Amino acid sequence: MIRKLLVSIAVVSLISSCKKETAFKEVKVNEHYSISTPDYMQPCVDLHKDASFQYQNTDKDIYAIVIDERKKTMANYDLDYDLRSYFTTASQPILETIKNGKMSPATEKKINGNNALVSEINGKFDDIDAYYKIGIIETPYAFYQILTWTRADKKAEFEPDMDTMIESFKELPQPESELPAPAPEPESAPDSVKAAPAK
Repeated sequence: MIRKLLVSIAVVSLISSCKKETAFKEVKVNEHYSISTPDYMQPCVDLHKDASFQYQNTDKDIYAIVIDERKKTMANYDLDYDLRSYFTTASQPILETIKNGKMSPATEKKINGNNALVSEINGKFDDIDAYYKIGIIETPYAFYQILTWTRADKKAEFEPDMDTMIESFKELPQPESELPAPAPEPESAPDSVKAAPAK
């Protein structure tokens, strides 16, 4: 069992041809977003302390979390990221936690109108071969980290469901007051500085 794969990670604050088709249920979280979850997964509270969404099935060994970081809050700490730099920052702790971690090049996607980067990570955790799928989604209001994981030998069984979870993500309508303040305009130099002295 690998349910503790993420417990030690500090994040900025990732199915066979005859298989029965998975049924999904939509879960709304904190009036901020919704995500569709396989009906064989149940909510839990101890996969990651910063996650706003946590689901698992310990018998099947599949887990999923979402961590959302509000841009308005990040701006208060002078944190300024674009999608790719945030992806790098969010995925690095996973690579540092697992042994022989290898991440595929991030694929650019549009997920319900929002820019996203999606990648897979393979490595060992406690001598267990593990498989992760990570999606980072940027909206005007926040960055969302969606991470799902299972045993590497169950990749073929669960990867389609992992993809569906990530691609089902929707941000719910937000008030404009939740948007980060616009960046201040750079101050113009005084005319006396801008004008070259006459020679």
